[in-house]
Amino acid sequence: MLRNPAVNSPRRVVHCDIWRTFFAGMVFVMAGFATLPASAQSDDDLPGRVGRVAEFGGELFLAPQDAPDQWVTIGLNYPVTTGDNLWVGNEGRAEIDFGGGQFRLSGDTSLHVSRLDDRNFALFVAQGRVILRVRVLEPGETARIDTPNTQVILTRPGLYRIEVSEDRQHTQFAVREGAADIDTGTMVQQILPGQSATLDGVTPAFALVRNGVTTDGFDTWSANRDRRYERGRANSPVSRQMVGYADLDEFGTWDTAPEYGAVWYPSSVAVDWAPYRNGYWTDVGAWGPTWVDAAPWGYAPFHYGRWTHIRGRWGWCPGAYVLRPVWAPALVGWVGGPGWRFSTNFGSPVYGWVPLGWGEAYHPHWKGCSDGCWARYNKPYAVNIAVRPSAPPTRYANWSAPGAMTAVPGSAFTGRKPVQSNLVAISSSAMASAPVLSAPLIRPEIRHIPGVRPGNGLPPPASTFYATTPRSRRTTAPGGAIPAQGVTVAVPPVSRSPASVSAPSSPIPVATPVQVAPASPVSTYTQLVQRPTPVLVSPPAGSVSVAVPPGRYEAKPQVQPMPQPVAAPGRTAPVRERSAVPGTLAPAPPTSHPVPVAPAAHALPGAAPAVVPNAHPGEKPKPDKPAAPAVRVPGELPAK
Repeated sequence: MLRNPAVNSPRRVVHCDIWRTFFAGMVFVMAGFATLPASAQSDDDLPGRVGRVAEFGGELFLAPQDAPDQWVTIGLNYPVTTGDNLWVGNEGRAEIDFGGGQFRLSGDTSLHVSRLDDRNFALFVAQGRVILRVRVLEPGETARIDTPNTQVILTRPGLYRIEVSEDRQHTQFAVREGAADIDTGTMVQQILPGQSATLDGVTPAFALVRNGVTTDGFDTWSANRDRRYERGRANSPVSRQMVGYADLDEFGTWDTAPEYGAVWYPSSVAVDWAPYRNGYWTDVGAWGPTWVDAAPWGYAPFHYGRWTHIRGRWGWCPGAYVLRPVWAPALVGWVGGPGWRFSTNFGSPVYGWVPLGWGEAYHPHWKGCSDGCWARYNKPYAVNIAVRPSAPPTRYANWSAPGAMTAVPGSAFTGRKPVQSNLVAISSSAMASAPVLSAPLIRPEIRHIPGVRPGNGLPPPASTFYATTPRSRRTTAPGGAIPAQGVTVAVPPVSRSPASVSAPSSPIPVATPVQVAPASPVSTYTQLVQRPTPVLVSPPAGSVSVAVPPGRYEAKPQVQPMPQPVAAPGRTAPVRERSAVPGTLAPAPPTSHPVPVAPAAHALPGAAPAVVPNAHPGEKPKPDKPAAPAVRVPGELPAK
């Protein structure tokens, strides 16, 4: 049999090998993309975490970042995100749930949400009282609280309280659970559970740390709110980091369906009730039109998951379990607009929407949603993410479900008016001719929303003070925290390298960089210390301080950092030498200048006595008061 010499020639074999290698490489690359975690997202994607007004009483106002001088009244389920300014009226209270925890405001409190995204959380408290419950703080995430005269870096999940005076000259900070580092600009002081710190003046040199914390009615209310979040089901089908999860068990029931998995049904709703009908539309930054539901449970089911009509009733499907689900402004399909002939009967464009059903893709209308972003919005809900459509479908799954189509005039849509009282009746023929839209052509602008304008007795937004305080002019912060968006940095950049941090040549004090990198929920972190050994600045007795003059730093790992005794102003601290027993310190030598001790003001029953400094350095010791107890390091043996 004759054989074609060109079939198995060396050149043809080489070409075949090259193509096999190319296709094998492409298959490997595609497989790599398919196995990327759903949480991976581009830096250009919008944050997947947005807070919510979970509880409030009295008057609550919000001024967004793009219009800080336009106060509007807000209420339950209103979204809160980066750049928002909040003000609680006198005798009022409010709670904001942000997924990783909650922060609560008392009356006459003004704050600015300087950063809220997937990895960073930061508040600037201009005045008032705030209690912060941090439930989740993963490695690489940061949490901080700024005030006009200090910055607090939270290093562990826990419960914290901060109070700022009306003149913005005094800050009080307390740790009930967790741990934190207070940065004064000249030193970093660690605050442990059961301790409180006081900072006075515009640029305090140190924080006065005391043992014991006080409680009042604000703390009692906060404790009751905490119990509500802790009583959820142990085997809940949704993550505790889903904003609004705590309301589901109280206001509905769970069931399962073969095609949907877990299904939640709301209780005590009308027979003709339908999703996205009892509420109004607002505008939230880059997300655009955002739904605000009026029901007390109306947050999670309208910003996560899908709705479907099952056996004559509406049920919400949370989809596959996701530890940190991504937030959406509203999971609906849009129809109508100026091109809808039906809308001419009402003198303005009519916009309608229908809830997305199971297996239907959500198409973010804003620019910058990467393929990873799109997958996070759709993969948990049985959407085929291998193909990303470029346009919405011509017909939605819930199109024919009872009450699924809801429409209102454009004026009601942009004016934040209640949808229920502005409904437009739509006939079957009008529904059939409704054009499908990627997004509404108009937005609910804040100038159309009734609210409170400047000059009506409200204070300036907190962001105006945040942009001028020395704390906000830092370019770096402990834990890698970064300045809020929109704040002008007035000092040269500081290197973020943990091995070398150079202080800028500026008269503005720059905080010591402390890189928080916990390896587990327990406190194991790396603190940047100076080489050679720095000279300690002596704050009042009872405080814990670390000197931070500018210079070259290198990383030094520390596990369970231990407080060290520090002398009062004008006195020399006794030197404690290492004992022969490993892990202990020798007893402190006697001193002729004992530090007076007095009970902490308003200390709780059973709290340890606080170390109170003399009013004036050099004051003669009073013999009728006992000497200060030696500071005991955790794990050391009692001195014999």
